[in-house]
Amino acid sequence: MKDQEKKRMNDSEYLNIMTYGKPTGTINVVPHPEDIIDVDPFVIATMKARINNESLENVYDLSDRAFDEIALMREKNKLKKIFGSKAQLQDAFSSIKSIKLAQEEMNFEEVDRELLSQYSFSISREKNVDEYDFYRSFLFNESLLFKSERGINMGRQHPFTILLEDYRMIHFEPIKITKEAIQMSISLQSLFKDRKLALVFDEFLTAFYKVNP
Repeated sequence: MKDQEKKRMNDSEYLNIMTYGKPTGTINVVPHPEDIIDVDPFVIATMKARINNESLENVYDLSDRAFDEIALMREKNKLKKIFGSKAQLQDAFSSIKSIKLAQEEMNFEEVDRELLSQYSFSISREKNVDEYDFYRSFLFNESLLFKSERGINMGRQHPFTILLEDYRMIHFEPIKITKEAIQMSISLQSLFKDRKLALVFDEFLTAFYKVNP
């Protein structure tokens, strides 16, 4: 008990330190100067590139500064719960119903699709990409396809060719049928009247979202 009391600092000793400074032998931690902490990441990346004899594009990218890697990894983990394999991902985009169910699952898992949409637009150098193709690249390290590369083999007579123009103009959204497209297309109107439009479109989606467009 007496030893513990010896180790304790009494009020007068504490007051003396507060008034006259730290006792001899105290380690004083000095932070790094602000100019070292706040070095532009671009400068650091440039030096790393030179040391490793790499091109700057392999080390530093605008998207690296604009997006939080931890946030992206968090979204990736959420998506992997839904799309465990490339086959599951392709199946999720193979019909109107499966796309809707996948979107509901993403909402349930609180996937930040807006963040992923912005990120995909950045890494594609502001070229429109399909949500499906981004997930293939983001989750499974596949080459990122642009929307302009999808449907290139569809002939003019194909009933869903009319959908491509609007599809390619809107970033991230999967291809879909619109009321305007039905009104402008005799083929789609005919399928709609025969109650075959959804069935035929599902068959089209299965083919459209094949690995090789």
